[in-house]
Amino acid sequence: MPKFIIIVTLIFSLFFSHSGHAVEKFVELQTGSLMGMAHISFGLTLHKNHNFSIGIGFVPELDSHEEMTLTSLKYRYEGDTRIESELFGTSITISPFNFGLASLIGHQDEIYKKSPDYLPDGYYFPTAKRVIFNYQTVVSFNSDLQVYMDWSVLDVGLINYVRNFEFYNDNYDAFGLEGIVSYGFGIRKRF
Repeated sequence: MPKFIIIVTLIFSLFFSHSGHAVEKFVELQTGSLMGMAHISFGLTLHKNHNFSIGIGFVPELDSHEEMTLTSLKYRYEGDTRIESELFGTSITISPFNFGLASLIGHQDEIYKKSPDYLPDGYYFPTAKRVIFNYQTVVSFNSDLQVYMDWSVLDVGLINYVRNFEFYNDNYDAFGLEGIVSYGFGIRKRF
């Protein structure tokens, strides 16, 4: 964990010292989409389209696992396509093409210490580190306030989907993607 914090601090210090282009800051709160029940992030926007953020999240205790905290490092590319519309008499802007990548680390004392006994040694390296691919549809109510819907896929989910496409296609809708895609919602405030 300390290495992660040092690396993130160095990356963000480079962003703040970046000159020549405006750097916007934002805070976002997200639920679901593999980021836990609640996930809060602080981020920076560079060159209008590139968004970087660090965050912390929480997963409550369930029957199948203990409570867990999460830390993340996220990148999101915000597309240039904008659709102007009106909702309940309020002007809104929809940004339909936003793609991202996140590194997510789960923190819990009892998780991922060793592989299960029924697996042969070296079958896989137990870890709580994951890579998440995501797609967002963003609705802006003004230049500072945005809400979004996020669809995400874990790295291991994508690998399993490719290896077992027939299973997913036979048992889930939308070419089997329903079996690996998770969704969530969020709100973002720019400063």
